[in-house]
Amino acid sequence: MIIEKTMPSGMRVWHARPDTEEPRGVLMLLHERYGPVEHSFNLIEKAAADGFVGVMQDLFHRYKGERGPVERAQARVDVTDDESTVDIEETLTYLKSLSYVNDAPVGIAGFCLSGRIPLVFAAARSGAAAIAVTHGGIYPRDYQGEKPGQAKVSRLIPLITCPVLGMFGEADLSVPMENVSRFRRELEREGKNYWIRVYANTPHAWMNTTEPGRYRADQSNDAWRSMLEFFDAAFVGDWAGEHMRWRFEPATAVDFDFAI
Repeated sequence: MIIEKTMPSGMRVWHARPDTEEPRGVLMLLHERYGPVEHSFNLIEKAAADGFVGVMQDLFHRYKGERGPVERAQARVDVTDDESTVDIEETLTYLKSLSYVNDAPVGIAGFCLSGRIPLVFAAARSGAAAIAVTHGGIYPRDYQGEKPGQAKVSRLIPLITCPVLGMFGEADLSVPMENVSRFRRELEREGKNYWIRVYANTPHAWMNTTEPGRYRADQSNDAWRSMLEFFDAAFVGDWAGEHMRWRFEPATAVDFDFAI
């Protein structure tokens, strides 16, 4: 069952919970460029089925235009870094008031347009135990800082204080492999713990079951298992310690030199 709550700001938040009163870890699964649509609701229910409190908020709640064009990818909404940080903080305040969350650890995953937002929050606040960047977050525009109110990714990475999971598709025309290589090098240079996976012959948005032209069942299932493994380990402190943990798994169908 999905529970809806309207925040004091007017932002709507939805969460799904496991069938237990025991406090569980939170997976905040940020929506794609379409806003809160079927796929996003499916993800928070899936997280609950796997024992987490799955949550999503409407990051576009300040947008006054029609949602139809946004949901059909005919219009685009960009939120500033300050706006997304405030929205996540408000969501976390609400969640921490729930008996089945309380002091449970929090993981934040971004997809597509929201891929950079976990990096933004982890650079600004310490409320996340771990973050995931999935088929997004390191677009060319994210490195170039094209959007007003959005910092370049390279400025965010030095400020991150939690482990990072990155999952990308080799055939994703929006996220070039050069950017994946750069992302890895910058995480290492700044001494950040990371796990990066690249899926061979895989396009953008391969986890979205509502996009049959892009969805890849095998890669999607593997990515979901990897994400749960990552957050489970981070929640119990397995990614903490005095030594860096760098895990890089570049499965590509072409010969790409990730050392560049």
